[in-house]
Formats: sequence, C-alpha cells, structure tokens
Amino acid sequence: MDDLLSRLVKYVDENSNITDLQFDPQLHPPLPYNPYSTDPSVRRKLAHYLLLVASVDEGNVVGAAENARKLMVGCYSLLKERLFSADQSTFLGALENMRMKFKARDSSRIPSILESVNSFVSCQAQDDLLSYSKRFDTPFEFAEQISMNILRMGRTPGSTRKKTWMYMRWMVRGFPDLGLFDHLHPRNLFVPLDRNVARVAVCLNAIPEMKLGSLTWDDVVRVTDLARRMFPEDPAKVDYPFFLLGRKLRRSPTLSETSLVSAIVSN
Repeated sequence: MDDLLSRLVKYVDENSNITDLQFDPQLHPPLPYNPYSTDPSVRRKLAHYLLLVASVDEGNVVGAAENARKLMVGCYSLLKERLFSADQSTFLGALENMRMKFKARDSSRIPSILESVNSFVSCQAQDDLLSYSKRFDTPFEFAEQISMNILRMGRTPGSTRKKTWMYMRWMVRGFPDLGLFDHLHPRNLFVPLDRNVARVAVCLNAIPEMKLGSLTWDDVVRVTDLARRMFPEDPAKVDYPFFLLGRKLRRSPTLSETSLVSAIVSN
C-alpha cells in the first residue's frame, strides 16, 4: 500500500496544475471576467459568478460540466450585470432566449436554483462574498451556510455536498484555483466526492464498492482522511487527478489496487 500511495502522490503532483474547465481562460465560450484578476471589484463579482456556476454544475440538471459554463456565459451575455440580482422569472426568460443554443437535462430546475444563489448572496452576504467569507474561521463553517441556503447544494442530511466543496476548493486553494478566500486554509478543505473520485477510494479500500451508488458525508470524510495522508496541508489537491483516474477505472472489470496501478501507468 505504501508503494501505491507513493505512485499516487507522484500522479497527483503531475496532474494537479490543470485549470478547472469552469474558469479556464483558454476555453470557449469566453468568460465575462478574468478569473485571475487582482482587481477587488472583479474578484467580488467572480466569487458570485462562480457560485452560480457551481450551483448548476450537476449532471442531473445541466448534463455535462461544460454545459454549466455555457449556461452561465449565455446568461451573462443576455443579462450583463443584472445576472447578480435576477430572480426566477428573469432566469426563465433568459433560458427561453437560449433554448435553441443550450440544451439542459432538466432546465425546469435551473431558474429556482440560480434565484436561490442570488437570494443568499444578497440577504446573507450583502452582495459581497469576499467580505462575508471573513466571518468564518474554517471552510466548513462557510460551506454549511452555502449548503443550507442554496437549492441542491446539500440540505439533505448526510449529503456529500459535492458542489459546495467544489466551490470551496475553487475559492480557497491557490493556483490553478483562485484563492479568493485567502484567509481560509486549504488544509481544512474536504474533497469534493463524486463517483469518479470514489472509484479511486474503493481501490484503496477507503470505502466499499457497494457505496458507489449511495455516497454519503461519511464517505467524504473517509476519502478526505486518505487525501490528508498524502497531502496534509492540501487534501483537495487530489480532486481533479482522482477524477481523471476514476474515469479510466470505469472501464476496469474490477476496482482493486492492481486496476488503480494500471490506470496510473496508462497516463
């Protein structure tokens, strides 16, 4: 196991500087803001914009992750700065305008989700997530507020809160993430857990294979504990590299240490 963990650490180090597709400035469609801007006003808007993105970045809502980027770029193109105060009816109108350009898996959910983000930022954060973040000493405290106040971000007891912790990773970690909540420390992040990441954890006996269809917060804790063995100061560093490995493991007939080594070697 120690040899496997060493291989895994090397793999993560080699694949951890890939920019997330939701804010990679090299990808299309172009983003409304420079994600690495040092302008405080741009950074404040970016924190809000990416919370909107994270809220709909769900397979059951938009389908592929690329669709979350397309959706929010399209909404901004139509609404401009009104995006940050739009209500459900305004988002519904924007979706109608984009109907021929954008196909979501379940577009009926999108307006209410986005409205709940704007309501949270307006009512709880007084339209400034950067200042609001200063109220909290740990990412967990902030994540709790996001999960409980925004639709489909983790209100259900035992939820993995995958989208919430994905957003916190973007906001807390440094490059290639954005480090906008720079007083919070990456050591306190939890790993955003989906089935791809979970497959790697199964190979390492961190969670049982039978849990792949019903992941819970307890599984997030187990996977994060494993990640902290490898990167005590930055456990969420494993997120994207584990995602890449998990996609390869979908084709494996069994989930084991051997199949994980094969996935690493095939990189």
